[in-house]
Amino acid sequence: MKTREERIDRLVALVPWGFGLVFGVVAVHLITLLATPSLAPNSAYRRLAESLPLGEVRLLPRATPDNPGPPFSDPFAFLAACRFDLNEGPLRLRAQADGDHPLSVSVRLDNGAIIYSGSDAQTPHGRFNILIVTRAQADAIDESREDLDEAARASAEADELRLVAPSPKGFALFRLLALRQGEAEGIGAQRAGFECKEEKPPS
Repeated sequence: MKTREERIDRLVALVPWGFGLVFGVVAVHLITLLATPSLAPNSAYRRLAESLPLGEVRLLPRATPDNPGPPFSDPFAFLAACRFDLNEGPLRLRAQADGDHPLSVSVRLDNGAIIYSGSDAQTPHGRFNILIVTRAQADAIDESREDLDEAARASAEADELRLVAPSPKGFALFRLLALRQGEAEGIGAQRAGFECKEEKPPS
């Protein structure tokens, strides 16, 4: 018959195995969560890549009773997307809120990770001026501006928000909210003013 001390020793010996099992389960769970967006065959980026050229703003279909769109889609929200590949050069995003219709912009990588999200209430005068770059492009831009005088450098960087993307491919999403029924035509011009333009990298 086993003594109490022997039973305690066996239980203590099982503790490292228990911790190892828990750690393994947690690790597999985290790896699955992180890998799923990039492995998903129907991810948002891959759907956009099928029909959206690089550096072009495309208005997305609105949610309707017949076509509700993704979960939690807002029928009063107008969405526009722009796909980018920084291997082709830096990307400039511009948008201007009109003060009557809330505007937000988010920038996402091809794996779905969000690297920026902001509303017009957080920007100077409701204006977005975003430059998306790789680290190498950011360093080249800084070097090219070193020879500028203070006034010229301030002008080049005025209201500019620079985002250094950890990977080169992704998309930007513009979201414009209509507060009343029948405003689709009234905000059409504002949507048409969204800019998504590749810039020539510094030589």
